[in-house]
Amino acid sequence: MPGGHGQKPLWNCVNRYVRTCRRGTVNTGLTLFLAHANGFPKEIWETMLRSLLDSPAAPLVDEVWSFEAVQHGDSALVNAENLSGIFDTQDNARDIANFLLYYLPDETTPTALPTQLSRISQATSDARKEHGYRQRKLVVVGHSFGGVTSVLAALNFPKLFSSLILVDPVIFNYGCHDLGFKLARDALMRRDTWCSREEALRLFGQRSFFTSWHPDVLKLYVDYGLTTDASGGVKLKTTPVQESLCYVNIHPPLEHWELLEKLDESITLRWVVPAVSFIGEQETKVRVWRRPANASNVVFPFAGHLIVQEAPVELAEDVAEFLLEKYGSPQAKAVL
Repeated sequence: MPGGHGQKPLWNCVNRYVRTCRRGTVNTGLTLFLAHANGFPKEIWETMLRSLLDSPAAPLVDEVWSFEAVQHGDSALVNAENLSGIFDTQDNARDIANFLLYYLPDETTPTALPTQLSRISQATSDARKEHGYRQRKLVVVGHSFGGVTSVLAALNFPKLFSSLILVDPVIFNYGCHDLGFKLARDALMRRDTWCSREEALRLFGQRSFFTSWHPDVLKLYVDYGLTTDASGGVKLKTTPVQESLCYVNIHPPLEHWELLEKLDESITLRWVVPAVSFIGEQETKVRVWRRPANASNVVFPFAGHLIVQEAPVELAEDVAEFLLEKYGSPQAKAVL
């Protein structure tokens, strides 16, 4: 995945969730990596994550990292002066791979890490490319935009990945979805300033787009998706222009449809899809079996495309069941 030739540095912000005290058991090395959908901050996962870490699967998880694309959330604030007017979905896939290859520490630890992670050695990175992690098992959960970019990273560096949990990723066949430019237009027309977080929360609650959301997720969006502006009010961290740019690049979802069948079969695939998907029921059925080996799927009839926002507790239950089945001990599997 060759990078571009831009000279302006861009940063990815990540959240790390880890136990602050050691357990009596040996570390499992199981690491969750979360990749958000377009328009949302890295904290949007926290309602799902809270439920997951209250589940029987919680002892299996050593560490969680929530990744944020360069034009989203806190990353957007840090990069505000350097963001481009052009964006390719491959850029986020490259950034995910870059983090996993060069910045994810070798092992989990309950101690605090520096705000800016140090780059690991080239020898260690090369070993990861060839053999994967020595002390980690990486499970990536990617939603929508985060799902398609995680797949591209896995296609290029399969040894890094143990499992991919794809939450209705933006991967579709030619001719079955043409909403990219409509979504881009709608993003550009989106209101992006309010007098206060309280006003934003109240007005969001009156819009049909938000009424199906879990209330805790909506509160996270207001708390972490907005920032104060010069007038004393609040504004979106992810600007309408930057969100729109992520929609207009329509080729990667089509390319990934073709490439899915070539994804390394050692990577376990778990699809989580809504009953009414943006690509239709028939295409969804075909999509989840594009790579049939070592794959499974579940349909959420009670949610739309925004599963993380609408059904975080149910998503956590499915992720927990998946982790227990694949990584749990016989005793842990007995609770299923």
